[in-house]
Amino acid sequence: MSLKNIPLLSLGNEAPVVRDSADLSPGTVALANETRFNAANYSESLTQFSGGYRDPENLLAAVDYIAPPIPVGRRFDWKKADKSNHFLTEVDDERAIGAGFKRVEYAGSEQTSKTKNRGLTYILDLDEDGGAVTEESIVAMLQQRIIRNKYRRAMTALAGIAAGNAAVFSAATQPDELIKAELATAQLDSGVFPNRGLIGLAAWNLRSAAYAASDKAGAFAGLSKKAAEVAGDLMLDDLRVDKALYQSSGNAKTRIVGSNFFGFLARDGLTKDDPSHLKQFYTPAAGGRFRVFRKATGPADKFVEITVEHYEQIIGTGTLGMARLNITAA
Repeated sequence: MSLKNIPLLSLGNEAPVVRDSADLSPGTVALANETRFNAANYSESLTQFSGGYRDPENLLAAVDYIAPPIPVGRRFDWKKADKSNHFLTEVDDERAIGAGFKRVEYAGSEQTSKTKNRGLTYILDLDEDGGAVTEESIVAMLQQRIIRNKYRRAMTALAGIAAGNAAVFSAATQPDELIKAELATAQLDSGVFPNRGLIGLAAWNLRSAAYAASDKAGAFAGLSKKAAEVAGDLMLDDLRVDKALYQSSGNAKTRIVGSNFFGFLARDGLTKDDPSHLKQFYTPAAGGRFRVFRKATGPADKFVEITVEHYEQIIGTGTLGMARLNITAA
């Protein structure tokens, strides 16, 4: 993997710059080159810190919510199943005398994939080390950035399952009823009712504004409901309001989920062949999900390359029955 022409951001607020792999300088982040992952440079202490680190936004939990994590080897097989097969029926399943039972088959294509080695490297000048900038703080920064990248990939995969339908949330509409109708339609598509919901902050605010402006009976009750109460009304196991952002340009930030609602199938503790819309296949590294390398470099070993890596592949394993609304105001 080459580092050439990779847009990088330093810890400061300056605009993205491009660094060539031969010209990595202190204070920059780069896509990790696989040649840096040398067993001699593995850092057990920083890896242990990485395993215990929890970012303030808890983005890893957000990823796991929509794409349940499943440990696998580097190469693995998985089945892309057609869930509607489980709801086929026969008018007559009686066995005739001297004959066998009717034979049925469940379709599903066997797939082979490989987890991808992903990571980021930061070049630390040892004169920076100490105070606010420490090797542990660099590991935390890199890991949070890696997980944000992961979350964006997961959301891209989730959004790619269905284009969704347009929905207008206003005083003249009942937002929760629009969501209920979309969930019911999704069940008719796959036979399985979505069990988890995700709504972007922008869409949630449009929902609140619609109920606040409405004079219909029950509008105030709808306005005052928390996400957990709305989940119960929608017959979902859970509903999360997402507030996560990413830096989309030098001076602008964009919401990862956007003004959308997603209803999908997922649960904790999945195996690789259980039905779900997304799965996050990962290969354990050093007993956890991330591994850290530390390498002295530069003139008189005054620089330290800190690399956080992991092995992961997020895959859309089911394409039927996801509810999606693209929400706007009137």
